[in-house]
Amino acid sequence: MKKFGLATLALSAAAFAGPLTWEQLIQSVDNDPRYQASQQRAEMASDGRRTKLWDKMELRYKLDGFSFASHDFELRITPKAFGEGSADKAHWDAQVAYQKARLVADRAVLLYDRYDRAIHYINRQRIAKLNKELYQVNADRIEVLHLKAGSTNFNPQDLITALEKESALRADIMTDSTSLRNAEAKLRLWVPDFDGVELDTTWLPSMEEIASQLENGLEVSASFPVVAMAEGKMKSEKAKVQLDVSKGRDYISHIGVGYSLKVESLMEKYKELEAYDVYGTGSYTSYQDQFEKATGCINSACTSTAKILIPDVDNRKTSDKFFANVAFRLPFFDSNRSSDLKSQIAVLDAEGDYMKDFRDITQKVTKLVDEVNALIAQWKVLKDFSEKVNAGSIFEQFAKNAGSDPLLLLRARESALESELKAIKLENDIYSRYLSLLEYAGVLGAEGVQNHLQKGLK
Repeated sequence: MKKFGLATLALSAAAFAGPLTWEQLIQSVDNDPRYQASQQRAEMASDGRRTKLWDKMELRYKLDGFSFASHDFELRITPKAFGEGSADKAHWDAQVAYQKARLVADRAVLLYDRYDRAIHYINRQRIAKLNKELYQVNADRIEVLHLKAGSTNFNPQDLITALEKESALRADIMTDSTSLRNAEAKLRLWVPDFDGVELDTTWLPSMEEIASQLENGLEVSASFPVVAMAEGKMKSEKAKVQLDVSKGRDYISHIGVGYSLKVESLMEKYKELEAYDVYGTGSYTSYQDQFEKATGCINSACTSTAKILIPDVDNRKTSDKFFANVAFRLPFFDSNRSSDLKSQIAVLDAEGDYMKDFRDITQKVTKLVDEVNALIAQWKVLKDFSEKVNAGSIFEQFAKNAGSDPLLLLRARESALESELKAIKLENDIYSRYLSLLEYAGVLGAEGVQNHLQKGLK
């Protein structure tokens, strides 16, 4: 009974599983562990900073003597150095900007992979269809050549060439099938549950639309995530330098406030007593026995003295029990010239790294734009030829010149299909570079389910 229930549940799930769509593919980025980790980093950077009121706080304790009668408690604060607060804030802000740019870049990378694989799947389907048509054209050629065998204009080499081409086309068809299966398996890693693939080709921009976007090139700006990351890194390095410089301005070493506690029950001190202190009306008559034992005296006529432990009294005012201290560093003889030079070099290095990154990105973007424009120009030539063949004008010209030779007509059809095949492969290269430009520009990093391809670079 349980097995029947599980089987029914599996069949129900299969029945409700729909085809893969662009929206589902883009939505899957939100569940990607890499993107979630990047989100956590950005959120921690945005929320993690707290206002730093001082550099260090410590509670100090001093025991004055092992009689445990005197105790000093002090709350000591090491204040921030002059300029440390603004430098620390600048460093943190740079880190926040860097993590935000990295979040956009990470999402762009993940979407690039999905778009690239989906486009590859669509184009591979088109290529598979053309390869099957080419196979059929070649099969028709072999049939015609068999019929022409024995005639005066029959060339056995043509038949051998056609048979060799049949094997190559059969291999291409098998390759297409394998490639489609692999592409679908890759898509299932991102969207596990779908029944078939229905990726609408209208989602893709046309070659003319891409060409119009790149007509005037593409200018690299600070909105590019890679540039923003490089800028954030530069500002972070500069802020770290300023932070190090500010730490040299710790002119106030510490500020402390304390309280001195004395326990009277444990307080005793040695007092030198004379005879008149312990005899008669003296203040320490209760210590007469100790005095006599220490001095051997028997009356007030004795001239000897003795040191005897007697209780002490904390007779200080409450205000006098508190104390404060402050320490100043004297920087007059410090040599900071070498530190200043190191700081200047570090700032220049950070600016140099940024300019290098910006130049590298600009060169890559410029190269991609030039390659896309060149490939689109080639694509137009192939499409023009294919359209002319499909329109029938070239068929008519071939028929007029060759008296409707079927081999010549098949060759014309084959040329049209081969041109179409080359055009699709060019489209695949164009889309791949176009996706790279969208990634660099940060378009693919835009959140939400949307058509990033149609959104374009403008």
